[in-house]
Amino acid sequence: MNHTVFLNLTSGKGVILIISGMLMIGCINDSKTSQQIIKDIQPNGEIQTIFRDGETRSYVIYIPSSYQEDKPLPLMINFHGFGGNASDYAQNIGEYNGLNTTANENNFIVVYPQAVIGPKGSTYWTPVDNGIDNIRENDIYFTKELISEIASIYNLDQNRVYAVGFSNGGMMSYSLACLGADFIAAVGIMSGISISGDCETPNISTSIIHFHSTEDNILPYEGNRDYQAVPDVINSWNNFNGIPNSSQITTELNDGRVTRYDYTGGNDGSSFVLYKINSSSGRKGGHVWFSEDIGGINPNQLLWDFLSNYSLDD
Repeated sequence: MNHTVFLNLTSGKGVILIISGMLMIGCINDSKTSQQIIKDIQPNGEIQTIFRDGETRSYVIYIPSSYQEDKPLPLMINFHGFGGNASDYAQNIGEYNGLNTTANENNFIVVYPQAVIGPKGSTYWTPVDNGIDNIRENDIYFTKELISEIASIYNLDQNRVYAVGFSNGGMMSYSLACLGADFIAAVGIMSGISISGDCETPNISTSIIHFHSTEDNILPYEGNRDYQAVPDVINSWNNFNGIPNSSQITTELNDGRVTRYDYTGGNDGSSFVLYKINSSSGRKGGHVWFSEDIGGINPNQLLWDFLSNYSLDD
């Protein structure tokens, strides 16, 4: 059994947290609940766990410095790619690529969940709802339970929960745009794709922002025999959301090295935005989480600026 001791040097009060047994003992300020104590001593970047019906899943969470218990904050769920792990992903995307800085500056929480090892022998997300209420066997169900878990510890604005992901994590996020439309307000994709037929319900009204390079050789922009082309994905989702393709507005950015396509006027005000990073850009493109400025703005900020426009109670 692991024991972690935390000492408040200014007050002289200590807390012992027994992680595996979820038992806390020590001198605690009477004005604080056990949940408050957990929040005080839970450092950003460490693996956290969720337990349901004898099963365990893990995640990494980032809490902005502005967090106050009496003010609900939005939540961004960021799914890693095939073969990834939450700890490395949170470090790479959150710290090195600056998503956690964006979260801190814009006052939202980010959670990086961990996929389980599947039949292919690696970690990956399965973007379907198999109807099984088990957090290890159903990633859609796990996502719902993860939101519930975080909301039990932190003050979340549950009308402003967003799903984003890279690569296979983007597939998971696209699936949540359909299967999680009742608890996900909007979706963001980095070098991901929508699995053909993963949503057959029309007029689901989930807004989406998608970043993709024409140099991507893992999930090609023009598609292949296994994956849809990005333009086909746009057409499908515009049909689902009731967005007229005639609404398209094209904007050339970075001297034409990036093209932005805006589609608006969908059901319930839904929209679709695509940032197409062109092969001739000379930028660090390919199959990546994009980090170089587009139109003078960091992609993390572009992502958040889009997502934050949407709420389930709009």
